Formats: sequence, structure tokens, C-alpha cells
Amino acid sequence: MARGSERGFTLLEVLVAMTILGAGIAGLMGLLRGSIQLSGGARDVTTASLFASQRLEEALLIPKTEDGDTEGAFDAKYRWKLSSESLTESSEIPVEGRRFRVVVSWEDGAHPRSLELSASRWQRKAGTGG
Repeated sequence: MARGSERGFTLLEVLVAMTILGAGIAGLMGLLRGSIQLSGGARDVTTASLFASQRLEEALLIPKTEDGDTEGAFDAKYRWKLSSESLTESSEIPVEGRRFRVVVSWEDGAHPRSLELSASRWQRKAGTGG
């Protein structure tokens, strides 16, 4: 049998094809790893947002709130800090305003992350008409 009439692939062709296939698979694995990291980060931000909204709504429901900060933890990963401050300094204004600010923080590997929400509450002062 003559060598030119044989059909099939040479060893060099197989090695080149395997190298290209390996490079493609490595690229896809890198994309998959990046996608998993991004989805984990999105999950953390969504969880922190829900925790911050919950804590902010709880603070807005308290009728009388003093200026200052309180801190706590939702679980082992997420911590919160609530700040409350008066927005009205004058006693002549018939309404009082209060700003609430919630910061939820967590560790993402070696990187600290945080999310902040704020809201204001305005209400008529006690003893004023209307």
C-alpha cells in the first residue's frame, strides 16, 4: 500500500486539533467561573438590599426616635448600622422631619462591601392643630 493513498489524520494534525480544543475548553471554563462569581455578587447585593429595606421600614414605624446610631447583625455574614437624625431645628415649624440611614455591610472574600439606603419621615408635631 502506498503512503499517499492512506486515509486518516497524521499525529501532528491530531495534536493541533487537541490543542485548539483544549484552549476552547479553558476559555469556556474561565467564562463559567466569571459568571458564577457575578451571580454570587448579585445574590449578596440582593440579600443586603432586602435586609436594609426591612430595617429601614422597621425604623420608620417607630413613632418617637432619638438621634443616634444603633448597630446589629442579621446573621453571621451581614451587619447593619442605623443612623437617625432630626431634619428640623426650628420649634416654629409645625412638622418635624427625621432622616434614617441604613448601611448593610458584608465581606466578599477579602473585599468589604456595603449597601446604603436612606429615607425621611415627616409628621405633624404633637399639640399642633390641623
